[in-house]
Amino acid sequence: MTLLERLYEQAESEGIAVTRFSLPATASAAVFIDGRYYIGIDPSRFETRMEEAECLAHEIGHCRTDALYSLGETRRKKSEKRADEWAILTLIPPKRFREAIRSGCREVWEFAEELGTSYAFAEKVVTYYLNQRP
Repeated sequence: MTLLERLYEQAESEGIAVTRFSLPATASAAVFIDGRYYIGIDPSRFETRMEEAECLAHEIGHCRTDALYSLGETRRKKSEKRADEWAILTLIPPKRFREAIRSGCREVWEFAEELGTSYAFAEKVVTYYLNQRP
C-alpha cells in the first residue's frame, strides 16, 4: 500500500470524509460542518502522488489538531503551522530526519531525494527540525 493510500485510509478510519474533485481556487481545503471534518482535494493540482500525499497529510493535520480558520482570519498562520507540524511529524518523524543527516544530507534537495518528498516539503521539514529546541 502506498503512502497516499495509507493517508486516505487513515482519514477514513478517523471519520474524516475526503472527496476528490476539481477545486478552482485551491488544491485542497478542510472544513468542520455539523460535527464532522471534511477534506476536499483536487488531484489534478499535483504533479506527483507524493505531492498529493503531502497535501493530504497537511489537511489531515488541520483536522487532527483542530487548526481550522475562516478565510482572512488572523488564526490562519498559526493554523497552517500546526497542520504543517502534524504532516511533518507524521511523514518524516525525527528519527528519519536524523538518519538523513547521518547519510550525508546537507542541502534541501538532498533531503528531498533521501526522504522521497517534494523540494517544497523538504524545505518545511528542514526548517521545522532546525528550529526545534533540544
